Amino acid sequence: MSKLPSPSPEQISINIDRLLAGDIGTLKHIEIAQAVPEKISDLVIDKNNQGVDMLLGLVVAGLHEDDEILRQNTAVGLAGTLNCLVKHEEWQRMNRLLPAIEHVFRIAGDNGEAVEQSIAAVTKLISHHILAEQYGTARDALLIINGPATMTSATDQLREHAEQAANVLASPPVMDKLLNEYLHNDKIREETGRLLAAFGKPAAEFLMDLLSLSESKAERINLLKLIEGIGTPAENSLRLMLQQPAPWYVTRNIIKLLGKIGNSDCLEDVAQFLEHDDVRVRQEVLTAADKIGGHAGKMFLLKTLHTVPRQLTGQVVSLLGNISDDSLVVPLASLLDETSMYQSKLGDELQVTTCRALGKIGSIKALPTLKKIIANKNIPGVNEEELKKNSILQAATEAVQLIECGGNQKVQQTRVKKIMGVPVATDPVSAREAAIFRIALTGDKVEATRKLFELITDCVTKKDFQNAERLRQRIYEIDPMAITEIIRSTEVIEQAKNGVSGRGYLDVWSSLLDELSSEEFSSIYHELENKSLQAEELIVSQGDQTDELFFINQGSVKVFNKQNDHEIFIKNLISGEIAGENFFDASTWTVSMSALTPVRISTLKRSSFIRWQKAFPGLETKLKDFYNRSNDVHDLLDKKKLNRRKFERYQLSRKVQIQMTDGAGKPIGRGFNGELSDISKGGLALLICIAKQENGRLLLGKEMQITIPVGGEPSQLHVHGQVQAVHPSKQQHNEFQVHFTFHEELEQEALQTILG
Repeated sequence: MSKLPSPSPEQISINIDRLLAGDIGTLKHIEIAQAVPEKISDLVIDKNNQGVDMLLGLVVAGLHEDDEILRQNTAVGLAGTLNCLVKHEEWQRMNRLLPAIEHVFRIAGDNGEAVEQSIAAVTKLISHHILAEQYGTARDALLIINGPATMTSATDQLREHAEQAANVLASPPVMDKLLNEYLHNDKIREETGRLLAAFGKPAAEFLMDLLSLSESKAERINLLKLIEGIGTPAENSLRLMLQQPAPWYVTRNIIKLLGKIGNSDCLEDVAQFLEHDDVRVRQEVLTAADKIGGHAGKMFLLKTLHTVPRQLTGQVVSLLGNISDDSLVVPLASLLDETSMYQSKLGDELQVTTCRALGKIGSIKALPTLKKIIANKNIPGVNEEELKKNSILQAATEAVQLIECGGNQKVQQTRVKKIMGVPVATDPVSAREAAIFRIALTGDKVEATRKLFELITDCVTKKDFQNAERLRQRIYEIDPMAITEIIRSTEVIEQAKNGVSGRGYLDVWSSLLDELSSEEFSSIYHELENKSLQAEELIVSQGDQTDELFFINQGSVKVFNKQNDHEIFIKNLISGEIAGENFFDASTWTVSMSALTPVRISTLKRSSFIRWQKAFPGLETKLKDFYNRSNDVHDLLDKKKLNRRKFERYQLSRKVQIQMTDGAGKPIGRGFNGELSDISKGGLALLICIAKQENGRLLLGKEMQITIPVGGEPSQLHVHGQVQAVHPSKQQHNEFQVHFTFHEELEQEALQTILG
């Protein structure tokens, strides 16, 4: 595009007159736009208010023209005009131009001079209004340069200038004046509070300093309210203050605020106070995690489920019940099983809370566990009145009813139908449904589930997905072990809703189904948590201690090993394959996995699986055999020489003393004995006796000190490191081999001393 020739002074004067006559196109010459401030100044001096307002109106209109050069030139002209208006103290005209100034920032974001001029002018406007105690107008102007609407799309240059302006404006005298008005002048309390909040970060820092020094509870409440009003800009100040020593009530209030305005990044700062001496602080940490929400909040609450003191477990369970996510069913069901074994008032209360949480989540996966609780509590010979007094039984029963009705919303819909007098039997679907349940009452579950599946299919054909999904849940009422109908009905509905078809779940896992009985497969299926991942999304990282078994339902998963920041490809896993290095034998993961394509997987937690071992004692062996036949990752690691220690191993049999250590490497608790089997410069393997296999998992990832007797002086050598794997020994029952990695490689001399 060719550049327009620069006009002469005479041409500029002529074009300004043309602009005043309404020809906005003259602003395509930058010289004309730059001449606008001087013309405005002349008109103000001449007190030609009509001319001033007309020219300002035309300039503002130029900001909205289609021609980009014209818009850019107009933004430059208006930026210069603002400083002209400041010089003449035309504050009211500047107030009317605030929306146009916001538009200037969008257009001239990369023009440093125009941005700086505009911000300088608005800063002087804000100062004028604060001195005049016109706080509402001052806030309107402040939001133009420091508000979320501007900052969301701001360039780095604009953001830098805006932050500098806010810091200059938020001087200690100004902050003191505004806070004093807020605390002691009820008439303008709201206006000054909103202005303080608009300052953002500098106001947050000022208020946080006062909060740490305040000895008045009433003042602290007001300060906290102001900080909450600032919102996200106050987050960093709150996080910094959280690191400083403070009374428990200050700490609790900061955590409370972070729960309201913080994002998942601040959860780590909040989480460390779960060990605080005051229980009220610990309670606030849990509440904050719930309010922060998202994946991070959910995972934090799950992690704390078994780590918080027993008196706080009920709060964690209740908060988890607020999350509509059926992946929470498994951990809550596990907790319910654990607490049912202990007879205490606290245990009973926790069972009630857990049942209610499962009911609120509303997943059909919770039905087998809840019905098991009901069956155990319905003791033969106990009259109905006594059963009603059993709070656990009542909570479990109510949870089942809520789940079977499809949640509160569907319960309400059912009630509306009854109030309107529409008899359910007149609905063809409901009539068939009633007939099916009459068959079930006769004891013919097979025929009942078959007909119910047919009814679901008919509903799907008619696009009646609401009834189809409701009826799918009712299969559980007839026979929770009717796994084929449960899975097929789910697939029929999902495929029809999404308009896609593919290999069904039963087809993908047909070889596994051949290995297991329907009851065994059903027990696994009900414990699975389903996940969908996008390409490149990480599933598990090398070095993790995740004890899940991953079932790949659809898509392709890349398995790789990291060596010195380089990824070494191992293989791709596809639908029908499983992975899980830490599921059968306790060990850290030696590979990473990520989604190569969009992937659908199901995960089975070790803790969930263990709950079924008594009922199906041969299930683990069958599952492990299937895993060993279908997963050759370790063989491939061996071939690529990635699954071996990088140092030579030396066979060595010697009694050693083992002791847990704290974070500083100091021994804690009582030690126990073991026997070395081999050693290298990087680690060792030893044999220990453990009563139960699952107890071996408790050692995984633990820091330890191993004391090895050696010849000479001193007579013992202490080595420190971490447990990487715990495997059952093939030689002796209850004997386990522990693989241990040193924190620091052994010097050759030290290794030679051990070997003798």
